[in-house]
Amino acid sequence: MSVTIKETLYVKPARPTKYVQIPLSNCDITLPPVYVGPIYFFKNVLKKDNFMNIQKLLASLGDVLNDYYPLAGTLKSAPNGSYIIDCNDRGVQFIIAECSDITINQLEEKNWEHAVIPYGLLQSGTIANEIDPILSIIQHTTFVDGSVALGFAIHHYIMDGTGLFTFIKNWGLRARLEQIDPPIHDRSLLKGSGNTSTYVPDEYVLMEPTENFFSNAQKSLKNLSSLTTKIFRFSQDDLKRLRDYYSVGIPNGSWISTNDAL
Repeated sequence: MSVTIKETLYVKPARPTKYVQIPLSNCDITLPPVYVGPIYFFKNVLKKDNFMNIQKLLASLGDVLNDYYPLAGTLKSAPNGSYIIDCNDRGVQFIIAECSDITINQLEEKNWEHAVIPYGLLQSGTIANEIDPILSIIQHTTFVDGSVALGFAIHHYIMDGTGLFTFIKNWGLRARLEQIDPPIHDRSLLKGSGNTSTYVPDEYVLMEPTENFFSNAQKSLKNLSSLTTKIFRFSQDDLKRLRDYYSVGIPNGSWISTNDAL
């Protein structure tokens, strides 16, 4: 069950994007510099020729990269030791591969056991190159029955799971020529405003653990009254009304998130 790479391409945004450098925060780089992502299997049930058409995927990928242009850039170190996304339109690496000795049906018969899934469908877990590493790798692997595995490997510094799944969803929408809600790349929204507090609340003061500390903590747990769990359900309309309610009176240019409203 070997995977053979036939061609490696670099897909750029369909139109040139503005050259910018996006700084990463400490929150962005808390995870290790590895590539992570899922593998999707698409079964060619109708035995179509040219199933999961590569040219259509490439065209729609270039289209959606107009909005997700940072994914087509590279990662660089700034002089102060921080990291930046260099939006240079280098491109998303798109690998075209084949696995000519297994079918989707055979994987299903084996209940998708790890041992029977061909090695090399994805570069997940690979340590990123420290010198201008690319940020996104997509691999299109065709099986002997025409079915396809589509693997994603995204540099973990620049995208989490929610962001990746949203990107995949929007890529599918653009492939169907549907509109998407583009991502926001304005990092200034993450900056604090006003004067920071110099007072440190007691709950944030680090204390040296002592034997008495643990003893008192155990006593407190024993004296806790029974806990009550309540489940609150909010529909999408409920969340919108809640956000709109708390957004009244907010100055122009500012906004409140649904999480803040909750």
